[in-house]
Amino acid sequence: MKPVPSRLSKGVFYLAYQRFTLHHFDRVEPVTLTRLHNLGLHDGVTVTLIQRYPFHGPVIIENSHQRIALRHQVFTTLASK
Repeated sequence: MKPVPSRLSKGVFYLAYQRFTLHHFDRVEPVTLTRLHNLGLHDGVTVTLIQRYPFHGPVIIENSHQRIALRHQVFTTLASK
């Protein structure tokens, strides 16, 4: 598949099917953190960005052949460097 440009935050563009390593799980709410851990997402896991919806809508990621929708804010927190 051909990568598609996607804008996640002001001035920062990402490509669909781009890979990200997740960090900063300590910045996420405890309830969200528990759910992410149950889905197999933890510090250092590499995920693929599948789709990003406009107007700060959900972000679809893929990890271990499983697609997961995350809130825009949660994804940008976890994917930031």
